[in-house]
Amino acid sequence: MKQKLYLFLLFACSILPAACDKDNQQEAKDIQLSGENPDEVSLTKLSTRMFLLTGGTGKYVSYVADSKVAGVSVSKDTLRVNGILEGNTYATIISGDVRRRIDIHVVAPEISISQSEVRLFPRDESRFVSLNGGGDIADLKVDDPDKVISVKWNAKTNILEIQAHYEGEAKIRVISQDRQEKTLKVTVRCEGTAACVGVYGTTSHSLYAQMNTVMAVRRPGVGVWLCNGARPYSSRKVVKITPAVVNPVAGTYVSVSLSMLYPDEFSSSGLKEGTHRLYVEEVREKDVVLRGRGYKFVIPYEKR
Repeated sequence: MKQKLYLFLLFACSILPAACDKDNQQEAKDIQLSGENPDEVSLTKLSTRMFLLTGGTGKYVSYVADSKVAGVSVSKDTLRVNGILEGNTYATIISGDVRRRIDIHVVAPEISISQSEVRLFPRDESRFVSLNGGGDIADLKVDDPDKVISVKWNAKTNILEIQAHYEGEAKIRVISQDRQEKTLKVTVRCEGTAACVGVYGTTSHSLYAQMNTVMAVRRPGVGVWLCNGARPYSSRKVVKITPAVVNPVAGTYVSVSLSMLYPDEFSSSGLKEGTHRLYVEEVREKDVVLRGRGYKFVIPYEKR
């Protein structure tokens, strides 16, 4: 009887380590982060994310493939991931015989602009806009076909300085390192309205008439003459706009030729002879508003 009991105890002891090893393997088969099983972690440069580790044996070590991109460290059961440079790498977490790989993506911070739209007066006002994010190599593109603004960006202070020159519209696009994009719309407008037929300057805070338009002569199929006198050929200021503007559409451009009877009379106003591409700002019942660089015309148009 004693011999049988001895053999039974010997057999039980022989299988006990195997059972314990099997239990340990079962307990150590998974390493989890904060109760989840993420395969990847995303964070921005100079930021830190921490995760609670569970599973394994309860003791952990960590390694990172590229320490220039990210840093990883373990303190007891807490994993700390630090973003260093934009890029991709991976970390390996080891606990006993169990390993866990986690992909790490250090991404550019999301672009933020303090305003989505600004309204400026020409020449006498500038605006400082705060611009953040986008990464170290964010790209700044200015869509400004009429050259209505000047833009300076101080990357160290993240300040965007906008200086307005004359009436018009522009868009400033900020494109991040990972191709995210934000747009700032800039509208430059003078105070006042161009209510009557004539030529106006748009380079000051307030809209101003560049000449006292006494008469506008529309020649069908030819164009329009704006004169500061009742007789075109005896007037000192005459602007000829050809060809005739036909069925204009707001928001489009028309090409016209400008000529002056006495060009020197306009030397100080910025108007020059030659072909100009003018923006159709507004179409009224009988007149159309055409905007150039520093000036605008209100002239009659033809309907066909």
